[in-house]
Amino acid sequence: MIATSIKLNSATFDYYILRINSNSSLQEIQSKLTTLREFDKTSRHLVIECDSQLDLTSFSQQIQQIDQLAAQYDLVINFILANQFTRGGIIAGKPVIDLPSTLKPQVILNQTLLIDEPVRSGIMVKNDGDVIVTSLVSHNAEIIATGNIHIYGDCRGRVIAGNGGNKKAKIFIGRFNAELISIAGVYRVIEDKLPDSLHNKAVQIFLDDKERLNIMPLAI
Repeated sequence: MIATSIKLNSATFDYYILRINSNSSLQEIQSKLTTLREFDKTSRHLVIECDSQLDLTSFSQQIQQIDQLAAQYDLVINFILANQFTRGGIIAGKPVIDLPSTLKPQVILNQTLLIDEPVRSGIMVKNDGDVIVTSLVSHNAEIIATGNIHIYGDCRGRVIAGNGGNKKAKIFIGRFNAELISIAGVYRVIEDKLPDSLHNKAVQIFLDDKERLNIMPLAI
C-alpha cells in the first residue's frame, strides 16, 4: 500500500503540486508520478510543497533527487511553494514563491446528457454541460462534464466534473466506489479503502472555498 506521506494534487491542469514531508521516499514519489502519467500524459509542470518542518540541507538534497526523478517522467520542477515551513529565496536552485493566480475563462454550459444504460469499462463519455447516468459506471470507464455529474447507480470509474474550470460543479453518486474524482482540475485518486460512511454510500463531492475536494454523505 502506498504511504500517505505523499500528496499529489492539481489546482489546474497547467501544473501539479507534490506535497512531501520528512517521511517521503523516492519510491513513494515515483509511484505518485506514475499514477499522474497514467491520468495525464501531457502536462509538464511540477510544484513542490513541504508540509512538515525539514532540515534545509536534507530538503535541498531531496529536491535534487526529485528533480532527477521527475525528468524521467518529462516533468519539470518550476518552483517550491512558500508556506510556514519554506519562505522566500532559493532552495536547490528552485525559487520559493507564492502560488501564482491564473485567470479562468467563463464556462458556458451546453445541454444535459442523459444516459440510461451502463457505462462499461473502457468507455469515455464527455459532454459540454451536465451528465446524468441512471445506471452504473464500470471500473476504467470515464465520465467528463463541464457541469455537474449525477450517477444514480454504482460508480467504479473516473468522474471528472467542471472540466474547463467550473469550480461550482458538483458530483452526485448513488454508490461511491470511484477510482478517481475531479472538479475543475482538482483531483483525487482513490487508493485506500474509504471509511464506512462513504464506501458504497450515496455522496456529494464539491470544492470548498480553499479549492479542496470534499466528499460528504448524501441523505437519500
